[in-house]
Parts: sequence; structure tokens; C-alpha cells
Amino acid sequence: MIKNNDLEIASGNIYKTFLKFSLPNMVGIMAMSSVTLVDAYFVSEYVSPVALAAVNIIMPLITIVFGIAIMLTIGAAVLVGTYLGEQKIVKARAVFTKVMISISTISLFFSVVCYFFSYEVASFLHANDEIMVYAKPYLEMVSLFFLFQALEYSLSVMIRTDGNPYLASVAVLTGAILNFILDYIFIVKMNMGIEGAALGTGLSFMVSTFILLFHFILKKGNLKLTKYIGKWEEIFFAAYNGSSELFSEASVAIVAYIFNHIMVESLGTYGVEAFAVINISLWTVNMLCYAIGDSLVPLISINYGAGQYNRITKILMLSRVSVLIIGGAAFLLFTFIPEIIISTLLDGNVNKEAFAIALAFAEYTKYAFLFIGLNIVFSSSFTALQKPFHSIVVAALRGLILPVICIFQLPYLLQETGLYLAVPVAEFITILLAYYLWKNTKVIRDINTNLVKCV
Repeated sequence: MIKNNDLEIASGNIYKTFLKFSLPNMVGIMAMSSVTLVDAYFVSEYVSPVALAAVNIIMPLITIVFGIAIMLTIGAAVLVGTYLGEQKIVKARAVFTKVMISISTISLFFSVVCYFFSYEVASFLHANDEIMVYAKPYLEMVSLFFLFQALEYSLSVMIRTDGNPYLASVAVLTGAILNFILDYIFIVKMNMGIEGAALGTGLSFMVSTFILLFHFILKKGNLKLTKYIGKWEEIFFAAYNGSSELFSEASVAIVAYIFNHIMVESLGTYGVEAFAVINISLWTVNMLCYAIGDSLVPLISINYGAGQYNRITKILMLSRVSVLIIGGAAFLLFTFIPEIIISTLLDGNVNKEAFAIALAFAEYTKYAFLFIGLNIVFSSSFTALQKPFHSIVVAALRGLILPVICIFQLPYLLQETGLYLAVPVAEFITILLAYYLWKNTKVIRDINTNLVKCV
């Protein structure tokens, strides 16, 4: 029998339901984002700016590993949500079991490769000799906990889809608080350096994962591991349907990878230190907006399965307003107090060159904040409505195709300014194309048609 939480998604007060799922999800995503921010703060303050550059060098790899977990989880969550909406509990449990097996296997594979070939991986990520001193031990330590990082995210999404968003947020928030405490102990008190940051982060992921397991131990929802897993084709579809989420995550990783290469070649370690601040800011806004997009998966998929088209329309409106508020706030902060934001990670008196470069980046990159959220919502909405091709197009444009073109072509037209404008230009062009796809997608027209009939 399907439980009441799923019925609430399809029939409860729409504003209350949206807030119930989006706000805890934002708290959870903010907590996840804070892990990187806390590491960056402690590393820059108590280790060295070069260590901060090392964290930024390794971040694209961590983002890709995390992105694969997101891809499988979101794609599977759409199927799980649809099955729950249709009251097909056995099929929902089968998908849940398969995605847990898949994520665990892939995470362990990356852990083995990154631990035993840490130098080669760091070199591939453009760590020069100065940065390698910190990058190699950081990667070795953080790779040991890839499994728990992936499971923390995947379980939190599945638990929200299963109607328990509060436990998901509590678990992730607990991990974030623990990460701050452990970073302080390992870095400040025990002087473990950058390895202490990685260890604190890994242990916090582990604790969060164990807390999330109580949802299943206490049998609070419909989902659980089962011997019957059905056909594995569903996982391949989940990967395809969720691949846009990998592109969304990969957008920051790919841009960071290319920028790191350019900065190392042209400006050395100072350039990487400067971009580290901007990259962390972009990543944070991405994650906050992604929290809204991520919450759309259970809300839209379950309502779509239940035929509640009017609710889908209202949910989409609320999500767009929410991401515009987030992006607008980030834009205003970087417009009026960029020095204060940058100084939290870079000391302008000690690192004048890096600070100046970061300010130049911020002056132009801030415009990307106005478009990031809407692009993420478009992509997530396509995924939730099982239109993977459209979602992939949007995510690939903003995450791979347009940023790469802009990074390499705009500097020829606008010199250094072109480099700074690469991300906002890519996001702006993407939103125009995403809107065109949205207005010309059959499932959206069908929803609007059925909505008119209902009225």
C-alpha cells in the first residue's frame, strides 16, 4: 500500500508541499555546499593559499564523481516517483535497489583509481610542482570516502521522494556541522594540514550516511532493498534521463578545468588562487539553485503519474521565482560588496595579485548568477517529465559546448575581458534556447491542454 506522504505530494496544499520539499532540500544542499566552503576557509587560513589552489585543482574530479551519482539518482528518482504516484511499490523498490548497487560499484572504482594513481590524476588536472605538494595527499585522502559522499546524496534524494524530506536535511546538516568541527580539530589543533580537511569531510559524509539509513531501519516509507530487481534496462534509462544532471554538475567542473589550465599557463599559481574564489562562488549558487531543481523531481514526477497537471504548473512557477531570488541576491552581493566576499578566502594585503584578478573576474562573472537558476530549472523539469533529450541539450549547452566555445573565442574579440565573460554569455544563450525548447515540447503542450480541460 502506498503511504500518505506520497498522497500529500499529489493532493496537499501546493504552497505548503513545495516549501516542505524545497526548503529542507535547500538546507541540505547548502549544508553539502558548506563542506567545500568550510574546507576552503580552513585551508586558506591555516595551511596556505597554494593549498587552496590544490583544492580547486582537485574539485573538478570530485564534481564529476558526484555528478555521476546525481545522474543515476535523479534519473532513478523520476522512475521511483512515477511508480509511487501510480502505486506500483514493487517496481519502485526494484529501481531503488538497482541504483544503490550501481552507485556503490562506480564510487568504489573511482576510489581505487584515484588512491593508487593520485599523482597521475593530479597531473592530468594541471597541478604544477608547487600545487602537487598539496594536491596529491588531498586526493588520496578524499578518494577514500567517495562511496559515502555518493550514498549521502543518493539516499537523501530517495528519502525525500519517499516522503521524508526532514530526515534527509537533518542528516546532511549534521554532517556539515561535524565537518566544521572536525576541520577545526584536524587542521587548527592537530596541524594535519590539507589531509585533515579531506579526513574531516570524509568522516562527515560517513556519519550523514548512517543517519539516513534510519529511514529504512525504522521503515518510515515505501522504499527498501529487495531481492527482486527486475530488468537492468531501467538503470540505463535512468542514466540517460538523469544525464543532464551530470552535465549540470560537470558544467562547473569543465569550466574549472579549462580555467585552471589557462591560469596555470598564463598567470601561474596566483591565477589559480583567484579563480578558486570565483569558482567556489559559481559552484555555491549552482548548488543552491540545483536544490530547487532537485526538489522538482518528486514533486513533478509523482503529480505527473497521478495526472495532477494544475499542480505541476504551480510548482514550476514557484521554482522559477525561487531561483530568480537566489541568483538576484548573489548578483547584488557581487555588485556592492565583492571585496568583502573575496576577502573571506583571499587576504588582499598578502595576496594582492590574486585578489586583483579575483575582483576582475567578479565584475563580469556576476551576470551569470541571473541565468544559472532558470537554466537548471528548465533542465530538471525536462528530466522530471521524462524528456531526457531536451534536458541533455540544455545541460550540454551550458555545461560543455557554449562555455568551451566562449572561453576560447571571446578573448580574441575582447582580450582578457572575453575570458571573464565566458560563463555569463554561455548561460544567457542557453536560456534563450531552453525557452524555445520548452514552448515547443509536446508533453508541455499536453499538460496545458489537459489543464484547460480541467478548468
